[in-house]
Amino acid sequence: MQPWKSRLRLVQDVSEAGAAGFSGKPNFRLLRFFTTASLVAFVVVAALLGYIFRTLAIDGLLSGYESEHVSLAKVVANEMWEGDFAPFVQAMAGKSVAELQAAPQLPELYREMLMLLNGTKIFKIKVYDLKGKTIFSTELKQIGEDKSNNAGVIAGLRGLSSSKLVHRNQFSAFEGEVQNRDLVESYVPRYDPATGKVSGVFEIYGDATAGLAEIDKRQWYVVLSVIALLALLYLALSIIVKKAQDLIIQQNQEREKAQEALSLSEERWKFALEGAGDGVWDRNQQTGEVVYSKRYKEIYGFAEDELANYQETWDERVHPDDLPQVLADREAYFSGKKQAYASERRMRCKDGSWKWILSRGMVVARDAQGKPLRMIGTHTDITERHEREEALRLASTVFLTMDEAVTVTNMKNEIVSVNPAFTVITGYQPSEVIGKNPKLLASGTHTPEFYKEMWGKLTSVGSWNGEIRNRSKNGNVYVEWLSIKQVRNDKGLLTHYVAVFSDISERKAVEERMHHLAHFDVLTGLPNRALFSDRLHQNIAKARRDKTRMALMFIDLDRFKPVNDELGHHVGDLLLKQVADRLSECLRRESDTVGRMGGDEFVVMLPEIETAKDAMIVAEKILHSLDRTFEIGEHIIHISSSIGIAIFPEHGKDESFLLKSADAAMYRAKESGRNRVEVAEAIPFPS
Repeated sequence: MQPWKSRLRLVQDVSEAGAAGFSGKPNFRLLRFFTTASLVAFVVVAALLGYIFRTLAIDGLLSGYESEHVSLAKVVANEMWEGDFAPFVQAMAGKSVAELQAAPQLPELYREMLMLLNGTKIFKIKVYDLKGKTIFSTELKQIGEDKSNNAGVIAGLRGLSSSKLVHRNQFSAFEGEVQNRDLVESYVPRYDPATGKVSGVFEIYGDATAGLAEIDKRQWYVVLSVIALLALLYLALSIIVKKAQDLIIQQNQEREKAQEALSLSEERWKFALEGAGDGVWDRNQQTGEVVYSKRYKEIYGFAEDELANYQETWDERVHPDDLPQVLADREAYFSGKKQAYASERRMRCKDGSWKWILSRGMVVARDAQGKPLRMIGTHTDITERHEREEALRLASTVFLTMDEAVTVTNMKNEIVSVNPAFTVITGYQPSEVIGKNPKLLASGTHTPEFYKEMWGKLTSVGSWNGEIRNRSKNGNVYVEWLSIKQVRNDKGLLTHYVAVFSDISERKAVEERMHHLAHFDVLTGLPNRALFSDRLHQNIAKARRDKTRMALMFIDLDRFKPVNDELGHHVGDLLLKQVADRLSECLRRESDTVGRMGGDEFVVMLPEIETAKDAMIVAEKILHSLDRTFEIGEHIIHISSSIGIAIFPEHGKDESFLLKSADAAMYRAKESGRNRVEVAEAIPFPS
């Protein structure tokens, strides 16, 4: 009782003093200093946020360009390395820089490179051999340069791709000289498909000027937006403090009538609050002296003998982020705008941790000018409740704003909730699917066994994820990545299923396109050298295992070069496409394969034949088909072909020997007058 009685005497003494104790303005310098320091800190954070944003954005930009450049390098390597760059490197071995730059092959290489890069954002491309020497560049004067000490070339020769962002005031590109460009410079190794070793390095330049400019624009937008918002917050706080300052000075201290009744009932009131778990505080508004109850001290981790007759600044332990609202709530109560004082805030405990507190109170004494002299109130620990509310709010925000679609179903497999992304992906509004079975999205492309296996794993493991095809409201089938998980209550009982999915149709289409570019000839659509080599390897292994025979044909077009020279490469390309069509028409079995090795060279593989005569029949058919005239626009073109046939295992027991045998037979056909078929000669091969 003694502290509470001393507080009563203190209030009485202050009441007698009247307005004398409040002749000057309250000291708000600490608040101003704190607000200023906070503003400076927020500006620093805004600048740091802008820097982090720019760094992450540039990393993402480099990653995207490097991925694009690696894919492009594979296409260029597949199309030009074996047929163009490899022979060029061999032919130019030991040549001087001047001889390299004057090589007659360069215009053709340049033209083919332009055709491959048509429609891309590539400005420039260079090719290095295993010694780091520039064997090709879209900028002629750079051909022959020694770049063996270049970090990117060194990494590429070690099999590592790398990219960096560079700025060029002047840069030589396909279209001529360009100025003031930000470029992504990538070094990509080229692997020999036969040995798996690095056989060269591509240096590829992509234009990132627009992307970097957009990043810089967004960076400044982020920084300036944050600074502007904080400036407005600082201005609002200053206005609130000034208004509070003026109103406090104008208040009258005329509230003393209930003081005696309050003192008589003080102990019973305190007992009731302590029993309810609330901590009681009693503050002298003039001196800052505060008396705290036992429960109050327990809430913040203080012992019973601590904080006795304690003096502290009113808001010393209030969290800085919550202080503006605390000041606003208190001012609204002091000015009479609110009949009761209640404020939620974070308060610092003895150990430095923070608790969410509901502070309630009332002024029980004022001076003659109406200024508060004494205020009594309670603190209630609402940390647990606030954490639950925050968790629910955060979960709701994530649910509503995430890009992935979310579907919640009950134990009857009825949809009970969907998020906005669900409508974006499927086209169905929530009202159209709530209470329905998710099978309304089924595309009909999966078998009952697929769904049975899905539910089996979901039941046994508690989750399932994988690719699935569903149908949107407009009837379009899309590919989604779906993840389903069980939801159980506190007792472990299964209550719901949550399905999260995203539309990956576009990504799948891009993957299929890149796979096609890496394995099929861009001009004819036939399997390229890499894919044909892989299929040949597999069929030889199967023939060896099943002890069957197979045939390999090497086909070279006769009189094709004059077509290119006289009619142009455009006509030559159209001729190659018609040749590919006729070759495909000559093959009847699904297991037969025709591919393009490069230039005017084609290969045909015939698995599981009985005799060499079977292959000869197909070869004769091809010979006659290609001997017929071709009509390309206004041009009537007549070519023929020379075909070499090698039979497994007589003419080669592996891919390399079989190809050499067929190639040798083809050359004999050319030397024998062209437009004919030759079968490989039986030659000894290593066992």
